[in-house]
Amino acid sequence: MEVEQAAVLELLPDVRSLTVLDAGCGTGRYARLCADHGANIVGLDRSAPMLWYARAIAPLVVCGGLCELPLRSASVDVAVCGLALGDLEDLAAAIGELARVVRPGGVVIYSVVHPDGALHGWSRSFEVGGRLCAVKTYWHTPEEHRQACAAAGLDIDGWQEPSLEEKPGMPVALVVRARAGRAPLYGVPK
Repeated sequence: MEVEQAAVLELLPDVRSLTVLDAGCGTGRYARLCADHGANIVGLDRSAPMLWYARAIAPLVVCGGLCELPLRSASVDVAVCGLALGDLEDLAAAIGELARVVRPGGVVIYSVVHPDGALHGWSRSFEVGGRLCAVKTYWHTPEEHRQACAAAGLDIDGWQEPSLEEKPGMPVALVVRARAGRAPLYGVPK
């Protein structure tokens, strides 16, 4: 996560006084980092217990899913989504929603566990109460990410595939920054 976070922060614009959506915020990792840089935060997650933690950081938290964001179109300046899109089968729908809620000229930055993880047999898991829980992961290819951004009217202007120091050349994350510019190829604004 440290490598992924460093890449996201490198691509993040100056967020001072901007409205930033932390989409799939969990406990608010990016909400906290953006708030520390002067942003106005909106936290969104489908897990009410996670939002309870995020509420300490974000003055506005919303319970909802990434494929149907319960936000107005063009209502945020920046949307950040850290390591959540790999949980979704429909990558294009989620990226389309992130693009929809960002103002024209705004920025979408997201990260996923690198798609090469599927080739290496990686799994995503966490421990709760001594029990190992696996997270279903969808390994969308880099080309699928490019296509989803293009279909949503996002112009990619930042792309990083950071590796761990001890394993150079083996990327562990894919981090994308894209700007909202043109009308999407499909969908109707809400």
